[in-house]
Amino acid sequence: MTDVEFARAFERGAVPNADFHHVDHLRVAWVYLDEASSLDEAIARMAAALRRFATNAGKPEKYSDAVTEFFMRELAAARAARPGAALRDVLQAFPRLLQKDAPTITSD
Repeated sequence: MTDVEFARAFERGAVPNADFHHVDHLRVAWVYLDEASSLDEAIARMAAALRRFATNAGKPEKYSDAVTEFFMRELAAARAARPGAALRDVLQAFPRLLQKDAPTITSD
């Protein structure tokens, strides 16, 4: 399943909570960054989607604006540092993005 197909499945509610891990958040974020006309638009879209997902999973308290914005900004910065790269390549170059509790991402 491509990242776009995964994002659409996520939006339809076809991805169970148990199958939605941190890397899957990054996959959806990557698609939103690609489809949005601005970083702020991508952040807003991701925030709305994650709030809906957390609420539907019965865990609205799991959603965090601060964490969502942090990872969206970090992923956008890593993406900008590797123009034209695929998500897997960006994650390989910036492996700390894969750490759910990563405090900062620095370029190599």
